[in-house]
Amino acid sequence: MRVAGVRLQPSVARLFSELLETQGFADTAARVAAAIERGITVEAPLTGADYGAIRKTLERTCPPTLYRLRRVLLEDQRYVRRVTGG
Repeated sequence: MRVAGVRLQPSVARLFSELLETQGFADTAARVAAAIERGITVEAPLTGADYGAIRKTLERTCPPTLYRLRRVLLEDQRYVRRVTGG
């Protein structure tokens, strides 16, 4: 599956889902787990709030296998702030 264009292998996606769950983002973890279960190979169906939860989780703790995802999300966030003046 992909999150923010970053391909996550199934084992990494499961770790990611567990990490979200332990950080208190059960809804987002459930969406990621559902995408894994359905075998989604394209972008995971996540909301803006889900991306916020993902950023917060990866700011708190980020295993090496998720560094690239964290970097992409931070770059996207910087771009949006620059474009919107926020």
